Amino acid sequence: MKKSPRILLLLSGFLLLSSGFAGERALVDLSRSPHAVMYMPDLADVKWSGGLLGDRFETARTTMVPHMWEILSSEKDSHAWHNYLIAAGQAQGRFSGPPFNDGDFLKWFEALAQVYAVTKDPAIDAKMDEIIAVVAKAQREDGYLHTQTIIPQRAGEKTKEFADREHFETYNMGHLITAACIHYRVTGKTTLLDCARKAADYIDRLCKERPQELARNAICPSHYMGVVELYRVTREPRYLKLAQQLIEIRSLVPEKDGSDHNQDRMPFRDMTEAVGHAVRANYLYAGVADVFAEDGDQTLYATLAKISDNVAGRKLYITGMTGAIYDGASPDGVDYTQHKFIKTIHQAYGRDYQLPNLTAYNETCATIGYGMWIWRMLAVTGDSGFADLFEQTLYNGVLPGISLEGKDYFYVNALKKLHDFKWPMRWSRTREPNIKVSFCCPPNVVRIIAEMHNYVYALSPDTVWVNLYAASKLDTAWLDGSRIKLRQETDYPWAGAVKLVIEEAPARDVSLKLRIPGWLRDGATLRVNGSPVAAELKPGTYADVKRTWQAGDTVDFTMEFKPTLWEANPLVEETVDQVVLKYGPLVYCIESNDLPAGVQLKDVALSLSSPAGFKAERTTIAGADVLAFTLNALAVQRSDWNGQQLYREVEPRAPRPIQVKAVPYYAWGNRGDTEMSVWLPAR
Repeated sequence: MKKSPRILLLLSGFLLLSSGFAGERALVDLSRSPHAVMYMPDLADVKWSGGLLGDRFETARTTMVPHMWEILSSEKDSHAWHNYLIAAGQAQGRFSGPPFNDGDFLKWFEALAQVYAVTKDPAIDAKMDEIIAVVAKAQREDGYLHTQTIIPQRAGEKTKEFADREHFETYNMGHLITAACIHYRVTGKTTLLDCARKAADYIDRLCKERPQELARNAICPSHYMGVVELYRVTREPRYLKLAQQLIEIRSLVPEKDGSDHNQDRMPFRDMTEAVGHAVRANYLYAGVADVFAEDGDQTLYATLAKISDNVAGRKLYITGMTGAIYDGASPDGVDYTQHKFIKTIHQAYGRDYQLPNLTAYNETCATIGYGMWIWRMLAVTGDSGFADLFEQTLYNGVLPGISLEGKDYFYVNALKKLHDFKWPMRWSRTREPNIKVSFCCPPNVVRIIAEMHNYVYALSPDTVWVNLYAASKLDTAWLDGSRIKLRQETDYPWAGAVKLVIEEAPARDVSLKLRIPGWLRDGATLRVNGSPVAAELKPGTYADVKRTWQAGDTVDFTMEFKPTLWEANPLVEETVDQVVLKYGPLVYCIESNDLPAGVQLKDVALSLSSPAGFKAERTTIAGADVLAFTLNALAVQRSDWNGQQLYREVEPRAPRPIQVKAVPYYAWGNRGDTEMSVWLPAR
């Protein structure tokens, strides 16, 4: 069996420090990312033990991943796989589908590789070998991979590379590189890694010979993350240098082409806020954070810190989603003399506090991109605030992107849906079984769900960081080869009790760092072997418990939390005098099919002057276990609005008490075409 080094790995774009080849392996102590505070266990070192996230992984293994192969391999439903077959000379035909299908197919491949890391299913290994053989033949000898161009070229047509910057060539090659590094990590095979090297070398030559053209075509720049990851796998300095240069050459984009839409209107270090196309922005910020993790360039981090503060404090939905508006302007807010320079931005970060609900865009890929970026910020700082943001995004932003049964998908994610609102929005606000025109989000959300177990724990010298609470088992080793083995028993996020049981530990002091969520208000307790621990349990920090652990030692960490109502800054116009229900890390919503007969969702309000009377209820939605809450509310009966009437005089209303049911936001839309709202008026 081939053995690979212990290296810094970016699993599917999320910053992870790998602990060696999965399976039986010799540990090779090589240097890790010098500016990362923590590193993550190897890809197979964490296993789920049930619970919400474990159940989502099981659905990914049994349904999401195999079902998506059925879509991607169908000429009728996708053509993504068929494009590779044609480019490889194994099928006849012409390219079909969106230009970024190559990269989206490889996102799904990452999910497949991650399932293999956990299951070691030989059938999956054989399927990956089969796919890689085709991808390798489809790739040009010089390393270029973009089937939309390669297919006509091999048919003798004069098709030029980078003819249209919206063809996503570097995006596709970036996902090839990332997928290859993950495949190498879980199998030790270099078959796809060889393709990744060729692609990175092609980009490297382009960077030296035609830097302006390369910079102009950095659309959704997954290749930034990819080449840094390749550096971590190969330890070849030229790949890190390439990543650094990719950031610098952005300033070469011609003024006529540059805009906030692609974050190339100004040099990166001049940026102060999140702007433009949210997917492209978040991929860029994640790639820059990768470079900082390696070279420690504080000028890069200073910009990242400003932008992350801007997002978290001004432009982030309570669900952890980003990219609020369908179409915006670049630059926004300029005086009248600059109007002739304004360009359109699509699926964009808007102005500060511009967070609509009914017309929210919130592309699933943008949320995943935000998670990729914020995970890196956690890894380079150890700041638990970033872990809070990651958790918020994971539960309320990533999970809603796919149905509980694992076969239907959201492209955009509204926080409110009303049947009376009939404006023809660009994307459906009902989950769809296929999104042929742009299938980027479905494989993105599937790969993240397949990889979630890697985010629970992290390591640093003689330290285990517990970043997420979820029923799981950890069996890993530090760089010196000493092992730590523990299990986490919890029903989180449905309850706040967490027990860690040590099964193996080195004979020296080891710290357990337990995240104290920043949203925690009702206190927490911490006990080791039943005795209280004098550790600071301050929300928004990590509690440090250090001792020489013995097999059988237990750590009981209990968070006291209950349903709470939250409000937004009044500068968020659409939520003035409205509230949202949260329980622990989860955001809740109301669906119309849970309302009393005769009550419409638009007429429901919550009373702040009387007790909400929350009652918890374990139930199932689409076969998945959830915790719902019944609570007191008001029905504010209104007369009909007679179609398109815009204004009218206020009528006397006598609100009547009702009870409503709230369900986790990630679970909405799984019981038919319902109305839904996260925010509700408060009276």
